[in-house]
Amino acid sequence: MTADVSLIMPTWRPRPDWLRQAVTSALDERACELELIVVDDGSDEPVEPLLADIDDPRVRVIRTPHGGPYAARNAGIGAARGRFLRFIDADDVVEPGSTGRLLALIADAGPAVAYGATLMCDETLAPQSVVTSELEGDVVEAAVMGAFHVFVVAILFPRSVVERAGPWNEHAFKVSGDWDFVLRALEHAAARRLDEVVTRYRRHGESVTKTAAVAAGANAGEEVLAGYFERHPEHRGTSLERRAYVRLHLDRASAHAWVREWRPAAAQLARAARRSPAVALAAGARWGVARLLGLMARAARRARRGSQTPA
Repeated sequence: MTADVSLIMPTWRPRPDWLRQAVTSALDERACELELIVVDDGSDEPVEPLLADIDDPRVRVIRTPHGGPYAARNAGIGAARGRFLRFIDADDVVEPGSTGRLLALIADAGPAVAYGATLMCDETLAPQSVVTSELEGDVVEAAVMGAFHVFVVAILFPRSVVERAGPWNEHAFKVSGDWDFVLRALEHAAARRLDEVVTRYRRHGESVTKTAAVAAGANAGEEVLAGYFERHPEHRGTSLERRAYVRLHLDRASAHAWVREWRPAAAQLARAARRSPAVALAAGARWGVARLLGLMARAARRARRGSQTPA
């Protein structure tokens, strides 16, 4: 079977109803020829029997030793036959026809990736918010700065761009591997935007976005930036490098503060201050006021509870 697009779906210990919903939504496409490669990432119980009732020759299931989602995506790339690749998840829903519409943007556009919006949902797929960008063209600097707000499941990649970018990094990242991969791809391709939702992202208790540790995010972010500046030594010592690290440290400081981890928040703030004292001081002042207001609010609640206690 030939295919315009290979959809690559890693899965490990999937919830059967969500998996079937993800698979059927991905196959709801008639504007292009596609194949769906479901990569069973060494699940305790093989995944293939869960899809036995889906009679569609476009579906292939391959089973690999458990290595995590990035290794599973690499296995999917190795098995793919399509000229374009889209990475999708086993607990999300692909909008009907969206793969064909993404393909129409870049089928004859040269080295370019196409992307759409992601609708963030709860585990019942009730909508919560939309994540997208309005950027097009050369968006590498925005991606370095963490300002290209696009989920990998909403992007269609030419296979040639993926080959130039290199494989998913299976070993360096527990989180932020998507940022690393997308950034490397954007170094070889322009971005084209489809102004519509292409994926419904199901957030639930096992989502990486829910379970990733704040410290792991900081370490992974530094790995992503170190890799970029190693590939582009001409940008070392520039304003871009300074701003990228300041943004990363402030973002991590804010994340630590959000979960009341004040000591690591202060450490990240200090690292930002070494690169840009004024920016770090302003951020610290904002968070200091926020923390003070939080302490005052908790004290007020305690006082109200105390006043309501019977004498």
